[in-house]
Amino acid sequence: MCKMKLRTIACRKVFPIGLGAMALDEYEPKPSDNDSILLLRYAAKQGINLIDTADVYGLGRNEELIGKAFPPEQKNKIIIATKAGCTRPLDYQWDTDGRPEHIREAVKESLKRLDTKQIHLYQLHAPDHRVPFKDTVKAFKELQEQGLVKFIGLCNVSIQELQEAQKIIDVVSVQNHYNLAFKRDEDLLLPYLTKNDIAFIPYFPLGSGRLLANPKLIKISQKYGLTPSQLALSWIIHKWSTAIPIPGTRNTLHLDENMKAAEIELQDKIVNELDSLY
Repeated sequence: MCKMKLRTIACRKVFPIGLGAMALDEYEPKPSDNDSILLLRYAAKQGINLIDTADVYGLGRNEELIGKAFPPEQKNKIIIATKAGCTRPLDYQWDTDGRPEHIREAVKESLKRLDTKQIHLYQLHAPDHRVPFKDTVKAFKELQEQGLVKFIGLCNVSIQELQEAQKIIDVVSVQNHYNLAFKRDEDLLLPYLTKNDIAFIPYFPLGSGRLLANPKLIKISQKYGLTPSQLALSWIIHKWSTAIPIPGTRNTLHLDENMKAAEIELQDKIVNELDSLY
């Protein structure tokens, strides 16, 4: 075991593992407001200082919980990363909306729910292919110039979209789906992020929990005295020096378990063994 070095995102040093707050609202049974707030505060107390949310998680409730959980001085110490660019038709379906007017309105609502004057890291949730990508990116740039957001990140993008956005803005982070079983970005995007010191925020790093039931992963984890989640998270942060996975949880024991993954030193042979699982 060893102490994992802090990672950098949006000009701040953060713990190598963040918290995906989506889990508080998008899976049944949903915890109470009080239990959710207690979990958020517990995470911050334990050292988690990157919390990821979005305006559509819980139809806004997710941001409201985070806004209530932390006083202003603590919000300045934690990176609360939220997103705009998706909608929830009929309250449960998913769609995209990258129109500049939607982005301008979304940031006002997020600022209100988070109870803050500036969002430290504001992310495009997903490209809207009905809207010119550059127009959406320019809307984010305008918000930054107005001081409503400090740094800008992108989610669910290809390397081509990232490079197109970089012609307009400074992209400090990319958040894409990535885990042991979903490695689409390994060939191009992840090497590019690593080379250019751009933070990578892998979502679903545990495959929504499905990875953890893999018998081979369970056997390897038992061999090394670890849990499957610790092994899956440690694999990510050892492979990619700018990666900050954001597992979601509603349980303090699971949160503690996940955080310990940052202290594990994986030998190359274990990384290779995990690479060959899928």
